Amino acid sequence: MEMEKEKSGRIIAIVALVIAVIGLSVGFAAFSTNLNIGTAARLTPSGTNWNVGFSIDGTNIESTSTAGTKAANEQGNPGVIDVTKYTIGQNTNATLSATAGSSVSYSLNILNKGTLTAYLAEVNLDNVSITCSNAPAGSSSQVDSNTTSNGGNTATITQAECEAMFSVTLTINSTDYTSTTNGSGSISAGNGVPVTLTVAYTNTAAAQAAAAKLDGDIIVSIGTITVVYTSNSGN
Repeated sequence: MEMEKEKSGRIIAIVALVIAVIGLSVGFAAFSTNLNIGTAARLTPSGTNWNVGFSIDGTNIESTSTAGTKAANEQGNPGVIDVTKYTIGQNTNATLSATAGSSVSYSLNILNKGTLTAYLAEVNLDNVSITCSNAPAGSSSQVDSNTTSNGGNTATITQAECEAMFSVTLTINSTDYTSTTNGSGSISAGNGVPVTLTVAYTNTAAAQAAAAKLDGDIIVSIGTITVVYTSNSGN
């Protein structure tokens, strides 16, 4: 019984990025994201409550059934994502350019509206796998004047070239996560922390060489980030 109490309230809480799309032309890229939270219910002591989820306004946890929308921080064609309590999904695509500093990021909050402290146990990026594929002709909302295929890329981009062009960062409460690691920090009952998901064009020599090959857009798939919150500080 003591062991049950000790394990009570554990939850697999946030996560993540599944699709980032329409990519780099000889100038331009776009992406969209899915951010998912999966919960695991366990017995908790009487009078306690576990309630962790996404918030757009920093005050209210989003509904599980009605999505709110959130635009990226950038100007131009920032793209929009749909946000529910446990899921962030694609709405419209954002646009990246093959230039230094080009990135698109979505800033949200993770709120703890329960009565238990939520401890960040792990941020898992093992399933982040950046892959690129050619977009269909006419699929892009913005293409370079040199594009010959009306939005669709015809060049062959290797896996190594694709990985060289893009980076993915999840920032939770000012800590950047780019690889799997044990989390740190907590959210006390009634409080929240900021979370930002960023996809960026790396602008390395390898990225520039890969971008120079393109004559249209590409579709970029990024994989999944998993964030685990638990009610046990010792995990």
